[in-house]
Amino acid sequence: MKMNIFDFSNSIKTPAQMQPCTPELLNAALDSQQVDDTCKEIAQHLEQVKQGTLARETFETLKSQLKADNLPVVCFHATFTDGYRHNQSAVPSGLSIYDADHLEMDPRAYYLNKVAGREAELGISFAHISPSGEGVRLVFEIPSGMSLAEAQQWMADQLGDDTFDGKVKDLARCSFVVCRNYVLYYDEEELFKVRDTTVNTAVCTAETLLCNPVTIGTKDNAISTSPLPATTDFEDNFNGISYQQIVRAMEELLGGVPAQGARNNFIFSMTCYLRYVCNNDPQWIAQVLPRYGEEEQKFLSTVRSACNRPQVKTVPELVNRALEHARQLQQVDEAVKANGVHAPQPPQMPKKLTKFLRLITKNVPDHLKPAVAMGVFPSLGAHCKGVKFRYNDNALVEPTFMNVLVAEMSSGKSCVNEPINAIMADIKERDAKNRKLMQEYKEQYDTCPSDEQKPERPKGLTIQWVKSDMTPAAFVQLMADAGGRFLYTRMDEIGMLNQLKTNGKGNNVTEILRLAYDCGEYGQERVGTKSVSECVEVRWNWNASTTPGKCRRFFSDAMLDGTLSRISFCTIYTDDDRMPVYGAYDDKFQKQVQEFIASLNDAKGLVVCKKANALAARMIEENRQYSALADDDAYRELSYRATHSAFKRGMVLYLLNGQKWTREIEDFVCWSYHYDMWCKMWIFGEKMRRAMDLDKAVMVPGRRNLMEYLPDNFTLDDLNTVRRAQGMKGDGSAQLRKWVQRGYCTFNPATQQYTKSPQFLAKHQKPAA
Repeated sequence: MKMNIFDFSNSIKTPAQMQPCTPELLNAALDSQQVDDTCKEIAQHLEQVKQGTLARETFETLKSQLKADNLPVVCFHATFTDGYRHNQSAVPSGLSIYDADHLEMDPRAYYLNKVAGREAELGISFAHISPSGEGVRLVFEIPSGMSLAEAQQWMADQLGDDTFDGKVKDLARCSFVVCRNYVLYYDEEELFKVRDTTVNTAVCTAETLLCNPVTIGTKDNAISTSPLPATTDFEDNFNGISYQQIVRAMEELLGGVPAQGARNNFIFSMTCYLRYVCNNDPQWIAQVLPRYGEEEQKFLSTVRSACNRPQVKTVPELVNRALEHARQLQQVDEAVKANGVHAPQPPQMPKKLTKFLRLITKNVPDHLKPAVAMGVFPSLGAHCKGVKFRYNDNALVEPTFMNVLVAEMSSGKSCVNEPINAIMADIKERDAKNRKLMQEYKEQYDTCPSDEQKPERPKGLTIQWVKSDMTPAAFVQLMADAGGRFLYTRMDEIGMLNQLKTNGKGNNVTEILRLAYDCGEYGQERVGTKSVSECVEVRWNWNASTTPGKCRRFFSDAMLDGTLSRISFCTIYTDDDRMPVYGAYDDKFQKQVQEFIASLNDAKGLVVCKKANALAARMIEENRQYSALADDDAYRELSYRATHSAFKRGMVLYLLNGQKWTREIEDFVCWSYHYDMWCKMWIFGEKMRRAMDLDKAVMVPGRRNLMEYLPDNFTLDDLNTVRRAQGMKGDGSAQLRKWVQRGYCTFNPATQQYTKSPQFLAKHQKPAA
């Protein structure tokens, strides 16, 4: 048979979510920032082992955890007909992997000495350093007539290796994806080409059983299943809806996948409905319908029996409902792919921008424009004094913006500096004059011999562009001096925020960040006559930049306190490693920018734009539906204020455009929301989900006897369902072994069922009412 695919999954923890691997999927995973960060973190731990500062056992534990939590997997050996990574549904791909682990030499040196230049001779299409940094993995075509084990031994002989990892003979064995820098050789065309493969008789594939007769039973009581036509030219969708989504929707409408013992009836029911969208073709249905753990021969017999049943011409209502539900599910998956945490790249910025955005981004290359477009809003908001917008919940809000640019080192994060300088030119000029007057006051104050002669602090000396290195007293005093204007700070590194500590406590700068977004009250009371005693509304916009790893570490304790949702994030995404070339930031450019800034300085009071509120209402409803369908708590929590911030960006652009709403503003507002959410989910999505799971788990009250929730006869699946409902992690297999060992229940291997023991029932059975 011919196969040209192997399977891919976003995590080794999701064996039931295997999908055909494509060049796009593999390349996106190789270039993933999360994958790169994980490989770097493992490499750092390995260096600690070499230096003697980390035990090897600890390293192995950390490495395993990091790989399982963060790295996608590829199963080069096979694809799986039911989307579940197990040998029962594995169809060989014709490829094998060869692992040379725990090398005594550098992995790159091993490859150069033994493999480089021989790739075509050895049939190698992909090679990389292992995630541990201590080995090499080769992906090669299995020589004709060889099994997996024979092919791996053949490769060892060709390379002259005495030992190799022999644990990779399993078709369901998967490989962790590594970063692009670890790739030693990659022939994409060769890796993804169509191959002729020989069916391994030890693995019974769907195509083998569908197209060839199979004998079931003993010799004297044999039942022969007649072959089905050997055609596989079927559509993969029904009116644009993938069969995978249709099956998923039908499963939900039929009450979910059943436990073992009821699967045959479930497969029969599914087939009866699927034949309305599969032309009543049993082979077509067998291609799209999972096996649900049923034996292949029995599965095919059930499918055939259902297709032989008389069919009414009218399409059942359940099928119509399933198609509509599947269409919604597909829309969610497409939205996740475009905007979610697993999207290969951030959403593309609209081509048509407002006049101001075209001007402010014109001097940077295209891949830097999104970072500049998002990064200028804190400085724009700093020009608005007394300006308020009415949000859809009737709350009055101000243009408060905090932006963090998250990108790799030497990626061009300074691209926002010159645009911000041009925007802040008028404030910088006024600050310079006021700083001079303030310095004169300080000198005069210090030279006066007596307190009676010391001058009073000048009123109205506003200094808006301030440094991050200031005490709480200075912060409060500067805010009071600003008289309702915004303070603004630009930081080259996110860690500089720690220079400002609220009330000197040292670890709660995020409190001020949350107050700044909400214009909340903050201040201090002191007894001394020279001390600052003020209570102010915090108006502080700022920009900062950092790398992904530092960003996650800085906000590691702020996953669930609302800080992340109040901050906007942007990044720099490009495959071009050439030096960026910038335009000229001359006096003409600054003058053009300041002409727009004048409209912000002139704005006063409540500014209303009904079209902005109408857009916000649509976005709120769309995001509510998306969050519900995606069932992603992290996305939902972050989306609320991300929509709020997008609305405020639209209102600032509305002011810059002479209070005229345009399609360009609307498109940018929608894009900025999706872009901000993509960045947040990319940086914090998984960490936030884990934090939310932990937060929910600790809220679960004391454990009860889990057997109380189970029927007298139950399965492992039943126990796992109960464990999840109780907020417990992991599989219940070990727990069941203890129960059996202690006599709480017995196990029947034939039915795979557990039965509560008479002793347990006598002690714990509830009395009849």
